[in-house]
Amino acid sequence: MVKLSGKTGRRADIALIEDCLLVTAIGEAVLRFWDLERGENYILSPQEKFGFEKGENINCVCFCKAKGLLAAGTSKGRVAMWKRVPGSPSNQWVEGKDTWALQTPTELEGNITQIQWGSRKNLLAVRSINSVSILSEQAMSSHLYQQVAAVQISPSLVNVSFLSTGGTHSLRTDMHISGVFVTKDAVAVWNGKQVAIFEPSGSILRNAGTFLCESPVLAMHEES
Repeated sequence: MVKLSGKTGRRADIALIEDCLLVTAIGEAVLRFWDLERGENYILSPQEKFGFEKGENINCVCFCKAKGLLAAGTSKGRVAMWKRVPGSPSNQWVEGKDTWALQTPTELEGNITQIQWGSRKNLLAVRSINSVSILSEQAMSSHLYQQVAAVQISPSLVNVSFLSTGGTHSLRTDMHISGVFVTKDAVAVWNGKQVAIFEPSGSILRNAGTFLCESPVLAMHEES
């Protein structure tokens, strides 16, 4: 028997990892861990540098053993994920919280109340107050060319940096991006069915147009 602490009057969501590690989410800004084998307890919390907000609480949690991924749903519509990393062979007593690496979150909408990995390890079901979403794992796209760098940080968001000027833009689109290509004059994003082109204009990236194109890859050269 183990005594758990936390908020009263709130439903606790509990995950059991490898029969000895309990993880609970009870609407606080942290996940609470109890290592029953080592008699250790610790907490993990989302960090603002990854895009989380102050006062953002965690309502639910689940673990995928095959991928070593812990997923948690927040009150601000984000899915936080921690990747379990092995401890150093020379230091088997590394602190438990240091065996988890926070990943870039997935941004949805609404207060997430339930989360569950699917039978296929690359699918994650997320339930909010108003909807249910099925998330599918996707490799994030990136590209560096002509002193311009683009890095995808969520399904519909790309950070673009013009290294020659130091300018940085957050480019949000209406599509789930599957690829990105940049030049000093334009940024192209696509989803396999549609392409959107953005061009730098002063301090912003303006939408220069979209067109249909069923292709998994794309490249730009000058104005082509």
